[in-house]
Amino acid sequence: MGMLIDGQWVEEDRIIIDGTFHRAQSAIVANELEPLAAAISANPKRFILLASRSCPWSHRVVLMCGLKQLCLPTHFAFGERVQGYALNGGGVWRLPGTDKPLRHLHQVYVCHDPSYTGRVTVPVLWDSAEHCIVSNESANLLSLLDKVHPNRGPDFTLRPPSLHAQIESANDENYHGLNNAVYRAGFATKQEAYDAAVMEVFNTLDRLERHLATSRYYFGTVISDVDLRLFPTLVRFDAIYAILFKCAFRRLVDYPNLWAYARDLYALKSVASSVDFEQMRHASYLADSNDLNPIVAIAPDVDWTEPHGRNALGVTQVWLRSGQVQTVSPATLHPLEEPI
Repeated sequence: MGMLIDGQWVEEDRIIIDGTFHRAQSAIVANELEPLAAAISANPKRFILLASRSCPWSHRVVLMCGLKQLCLPTHFAFGERVQGYALNGGGVWRLPGTDKPLRHLHQVYVCHDPSYTGRVTVPVLWDSAEHCIVSNESANLLSLLDKVHPNRGPDFTLRPPSLHAQIESANDENYHGLNNAVYRAGFATKQEAYDAAVMEVFNTLDRLERHLATSRYYFGTVISDVDLRLFPTLVRFDAIYAILFKCAFRRLVDYPNLWAYARDLYALKSVASSVDFEQMRHASYLADSNDLNPIVAIAPDVDWTEPHGRNALGVTQVWLRSGQVQTVSPATLHPLEEPI
């Protein structure tokens, strides 16, 4: 996969230890969220989100921007992964705030810190005024962008204060048991490491199936960032993780409640447009392929627009920043009733 060491790209990666995949901590994290959120609200064009349609970690941040209707410029890296992510399909892309013509994402990291050492990942929030990366940690960016006031639509939060502890607990449990566990299964090089990881994946899916039998979203009728963090994994499960990562004990479509829940989220405003099945599949299957096996598995024959029937479990609501709860249209997030 490759990484930067003292600002130089090297074709090595320190993620497999004793047969087990270890995800490195993101190195760049924003600490003062309130002033940063105010700066983004006041001048969103100063900042640019670098993402990839193939990456579930950047997908969750793109979902936050779309649901909250944030006017944050977004650039999607794409193309053959030579020296990591290509910024513009192998062509030149000029980094905002500089005159530097770049081709690889790792060059953005070097612009931030010429001696940077670590993995080069998305998402990245770039500050074109300060010429630095604000954060490359998706959870940190979700917390930051949730504080940004939208230019239009209701001003709601996906992390209501009254649910903060429950949100943190759910996200932690889902991360270890599903979001990251599929990668621990897929990248394992020892049978026991794979066995442990894949067992966690399906124990977590079983738990979620039971939980969502009576709850439209993770927290009843209110959308939260727990839903945003689950969706990128669920939407990739049958097409990528079940096949490529050998998480094949059951498919998403074998879980009636989870499959309907995933389609319900897919029908929310801006979610379907954030999903590019072709890019997700091609990037995943070809990322570490070689000339002997440049094969992309056929896509599952499923209909993500099939009626989900989740309306029977309640309406769709958002938690306004004022502390009230408002019922909204799932397709537009426009208010349907007065807040309560």
